[in-house]
Amino acid sequence: MNGSWKLILPVGFVLYSLPLFLRVNGTSDYVIDEEFHIPQGLAFCRKEFDVWDPKITTFPGLYLIALLLNPLNLCTVTGLRMLSLAGAGINILLLYKIRRRILAGSGGNSYAAHEAITMSVLPPLYFFSHLYYTDTLSLTMVLLFYNYWQQEAHLPAAVFGAASVLMRQTNIVWVCMATGMTVLDTLVNQCARTGRVPKENVRLMGKELWLQLFSSPQLLCNCILSILAKCCFYASIILPFVGFLFINGSIVVGDKSAHEASLHVPQLFYFAIFAAGFGISNTIRQFRAAAELIRRNRVLSLLALLLILVVVHLNTEVHPYLLADNRHYTFYIWSRLYGRFWWFRYAMAPAYLLSICVLFCGLRHMPDSFKLMFPLSLFLVLCFQRLLELRYFLVPYILFRLNTRHTRKGYAEWLELGAHLLLNVATFYVYFTKEFYWKNYRTPQRIIW
Repeated sequence: MNGSWKLILPVGFVLYSLPLFLRVNGTSDYVIDEEFHIPQGLAFCRKEFDVWDPKITTFPGLYLIALLLNPLNLCTVTGLRMLSLAGAGINILLLYKIRRRILAGSGGNSYAAHEAITMSVLPPLYFFSHLYYTDTLSLTMVLLFYNYWQQEAHLPAAVFGAASVLMRQTNIVWVCMATGMTVLDTLVNQCARTGRVPKENVRLMGKELWLQLFSSPQLLCNCILSILAKCCFYASIILPFVGFLFINGSIVVGDKSAHEASLHVPQLFYFAIFAAGFGISNTIRQFRAAAELIRRNRVLSLLALLLILVVVHLNTEVHPYLLADNRHYTFYIWSRLYGRFWWFRYAMAPAYLLSICVLFCGLRHMPDSFKLMFPLSLFLVLCFQRLLELRYFLVPYILFRLNTRHTRKGYAEWLELGAHLLLNVATFYVYFTKEFYWKNYRTPQRIIW
């Protein structure tokens, strides 16, 4: 059945989505940021590489993929959007393969397929699968990278890692995360092979590993050589990117004025709510464990709650776009809750703490390397973004959801899938029926994620 799922999932996803795609495609030539993406994509599709919109802030990966349309004479708005739909079809296959490998036979192929479907119809992700945005194809490259990295096929992993960075610069963080995990896992495995210390005691958080490592020059040398052999391909991406940061002075290309890096730690809290809210199956299964974790560590939990309140008070950033652009759900969340009631942002602190604990419990089965590198990567990829934008949460959420604790499929998994589908129905209903006009645009504007 494994081979059947590999065909059924992408084909079924595209056929299911095609009528909706055609309806979305017929509503407007440009949807918000497509105003910049589509003309640039059409220029590259026609091989007009001297055309570049200075307002674009990403590398040209999205537009280079448009070259695939040129031999087919499909350099049109529909053709560009079809690239996203095709990418979404590839994504569901990759989600299935990666999740099945993580489940390692504990849930069966049908369980992995169910999980892949659930993740692929994640409402914000599914919506942008119908538009020419960077999000869908950026995720495609990250998943291809992660899939090959899991198999320790480091050369193809590095190729797709580089492609993911071309799609969106912040994807360099996931390349660094995987590289860091490779380094740490290599240290653990090399030390475990010596047999001097029982394998179960060789842990990153334990002193046995580091004592053994630095007391044996030969072991240290073997570790270094093994790390170089595995990570040299990733270094060929990371080191030039560091040079780019040094020369450019920012991770952003083009117009930097609206994307200046600033510390914004509450993004972690917003992400925790996002992940706990959409990852319903994990939240239901880990809620009791999270509540028990808080109960057993009351003093630490109280200190964490106070820290969250301090961070919210001192470091809540509000980007002008968040207040001005009423075409996004985040505008309404902020204007009607966070911005309207001064106390609301503080009242959310217990929910932030509980959500963080739910996420922690869902990943506690993972190796120490993941538990160390994933939170660090989350901080780097989210906490220097001033703008609250749900699209920034998509890749980290998918990586979180792929690695959640595997259990037998039950009502929680069906509830999560059903909630995603119902929310998609509501989202597209609002998109199709709610129109309003901006002074500088003759076409109607619509509300999206």
